[in-house]
Amino acid sequence: MDKSLLPPNFNRLYYSLFLLVFLGALDTSIIATALPTIVGDFDVTENISWVIVGYNLAAGLALPVFGKLVDKYGSSRLIGWTLGFFLFASILCGLAPTIEFLTFARALQGLGGAGIGVLPLTILTSILPERYRPRYMAPISIVWAVAAIGGPVLGGLLTDALGWRWNFWINVPIGLVTFILIRKVLPKNENLKPGKLFDVSTYILFIAASVLLVLSLNGLTEAMTTEISGAFPLLWLAGAALVLFFWRSFKASNPVIPVRSFTSRGAITALAIATISGANLFPIAAYVPSLLQMSFDFPGWLAGMAIGPMVLTMLGVSILITRRVGRTGRFTKYPVIGSAIAGLAMLSAYLFGETLGAWWIVVALGIAGAGLGFYVQLNLTLVQAFTAAKFLGSITSTVSVLRDLSSSVVSTIAGGIFGFGVVNLLSKLTLPAGLTPSSVSPTDLATMEPVLKQNIQDAYFAAYEPVFLNSAFAYVFVFALALTLPKIDLKTDRAH
Repeated sequence: MDKSLLPPNFNRLYYSLFLLVFLGALDTSIIATALPTIVGDFDVTENISWVIVGYNLAAGLALPVFGKLVDKYGSSRLIGWTLGFFLFASILCGLAPTIEFLTFARALQGLGGAGIGVLPLTILTSILPERYRPRYMAPISIVWAVAAIGGPVLGGLLTDALGWRWNFWINVPIGLVTFILIRKVLPKNENLKPGKLFDVSTYILFIAASVLLVLSLNGLTEAMTTEISGAFPLLWLAGAALVLFFWRSFKASNPVIPVRSFTSRGAITALAIATISGANLFPIAAYVPSLLQMSFDFPGWLAGMAIGPMVLTMLGVSILITRRVGRTGRFTKYPVIGSAIAGLAMLSAYLFGETLGAWWIVVALGIAGAGLGFYVQLNLTLVQAFTAAKFLGSITSTVSVLRDLSSSVVSTIAGGIFGFGVVNLLSKLTLPAGLTPSSVSPTDLATMEPVLKQNIQDAYFAAYEPVFLNSAFAYVFVFALALTLPKIDLKTDRAH
């Protein structure tokens, strides 16, 4: 790439954004190895998924607002307030006395996390030519790789040494250093769009549809094991709210999500690929460490590292592919190849994971990561290319909105299947006095007699096994979508 196309002080800005991204990435992964300990501390398993879902749902609800705020006020003005709110919520998470309070605090943290997630992307999008965005965004995956591997390891070490609450308090010093480094190198000449922020009615309908959908799906997963059917009215209400949201979004002059920008076949297809692929990463990264601890006797730090091969292969392949796309501007074959590899890997984890053991699961995840590396770093740029939208903040946030909300949906379903499935299976066993199906932790498991321990480990794997199969089906669907992507060449001029 011609360096003259880059703005002044680009390197200082670029590496400052690394640290901001690291802060957000760390918080999505560090809690994974702490979940079994939180389960034992609060004596609850069924609703533990809300510690993750609450964060993702709140982030998804806040992202479209951040997109509009970026277009109106610019990313530079928002970073300080966003960081401050995120750090305040992190402190509340660490002080949580109950699972309900922790879920609430995680939701607040998700509001700040939405800004941390979208602001670096909008800054890079506004200053980089279309064809070269994947090349510069792919190295940011190094940050996600470090956080995805080091986060669970750090989380396990902090949980074992100081307690799970330090998984949240560690954000404070990192956040303060981030703010000091980044505030002097932010761009001041962003292309802002004056006028009304957004149509409030579309946002109210968006919130209603999102919350009702997640609540209804959580109820449906509970019904799988408890035969509760009260979730169906919520599901109907969610569907009605979603229909009203789209109707109002097409009529309103300035909806919170620019739905009319995604009317072309290419835009819809690229958005669907980005959404489904991103959503399927969350239940793997969030729950596989718990599975390895409870089913295969992995210590917390090692269970966290098990996600490492998946992240590293994704990163390595992404860097190679994005450099090639930067030279040619062509991309259509990569989502096809990548989704096929990822789908086969998830299918192998489902078919052979129990027989071949934990290390086969780790290998399968590594292969899936290589497949995802073929196209995940292209997703945002492809959506932007097919929409040709003027409002980069809104378009960028929409991609993140759908990723986070679909992640909430998938995490709710996966967490429900896993959590309620474990409780249902363990309720059929005779547990030691003082333990309930909801309160078994890795420490408790280590002290049990061999037959009971094996039965519990088998129950955990049986409860999680459908998640692998669902993920395989999802990538088959992505493969079918990728075959229909229109062929275009990415441009070499800057966004306007």
